[in-house]
Amino acid sequence: MPAGRIAVLPAPALGAALELVHSRYADPIQVADLADAAGYSQHHFSRMFAASMGVAPAQYICAHRIDAAKRMLLDSDFPVIDVATTVGFDSLSSFTRRFRDSVGVPPAHLRRLAGEVASTTLTPFALGDGAAPAITVRMQFPTDDEISRGPGVPRATWVGWFPRPSPIGLPAEGMLTWTDELTLPLCPGNPWLLGFTVSTNVDAHEVLAPERPLVAIHMQPIFAPSAVTLRFERADPFAVPMLPALPSLRTRLA
Repeated sequence: MPAGRIAVLPAPALGAALELVHSRYADPIQVADLADAAGYSQHHFSRMFAASMGVAPAQYICAHRIDAAKRMLLDSDFPVIDVATTVGFDSLSSFTRRFRDSVGVPPAHLRRLAGEVASTTLTPFALGDGAAPAITVRMQFPTDDEISRGPGVPRATWVGWFPRPSPIGLPAEGMLTWTDELTLPLCPGNPWLLGFTVSTNVDAHEVLAPERPLVAIHMQPIFAPSAVTLRFERADPFAVPMLPALPSLRTRLA
């Protein structure tokens, strides 16, 4: 291993920590609990977990709580405070702040956004500096995606720039497209390219809180004009959940 590179967690240790989060995210679990499950000191576990997953363990726990909250908000009419406590938050203000930072809209607005998505079509738009140097993005999708969409049904694909290689928070810039190839202006300070695609005929829940999203993450940051390929695949159940409410980006056009 090159000097300075942090090792990733062995698969059994990482799996034990991830399983603990999935089974007990609503409980008051701490990073120390995950470290114990993995069999490492908290210090070494935290560094190796971040190297393995792209986010710190506390961020991973919070991301799964926020993901569960999104689903509860869309599937029920529970008050926001009840949703917050159910997924493990003991402060409404803390929950609201974390939710807004992770999803891009406050909890109550997610329900309104679902209504807007249900009544409109996911039509293309772009956000960013059209005069900036650009990359060419070619997208590859699994063959079963076309079969599941049905003949003649287009796919809507968000491609956006993020500050980190994880789908937490709204992208700084990007676009929604119906094509498989596009030209995308670079976004200084946000070098990570992530994508998410759905059929244009899916319901709002599948857009805002998909169970197994079809996603892509370019594995290296991009700083200069180039041609890149984004390969989409179903997200692993233990991956960092896709949190941003991407349809809300259209409001920036106003």
